[in-house]
Amino acid sequence: MLLCLHIAEIWTFGLAYHFLLQWPEAGHIAGLPSTHLFDRVYFSATVFSTVGFGDLSPVGPIRFMAGTEGLTGFLLIGWSASFTYLEMETLWRRRG
Repeated sequence: MLLCLHIAEIWTFGLAYHFLLQWPEAGHIAGLPSTHLFDRVYFSATVFSTVGFGDLSPVGPIRFMAGTEGLTGFLLIGWSASFTYLEMETLWRRRG
């Protein structure tokens, strides 16, 4: 379920990039091969998972959103890992 939640969050940010990048004053993503939605979702996934900017990087005001998404992804993935560990620890105690 947590994986589905993270995928939904990535798609939410990807859609936000897709709509924001319709305005030139919002900036652009350097290295983006097209304006296809899936390319923007791919960019969102790299930012959310904190893999970092490799082949794509934000330019202009859109950088703030990319930074916010990176921080959000870092916190939510860390929270998910902690939550999963605590739930498994509870299960392990019941068995032991």
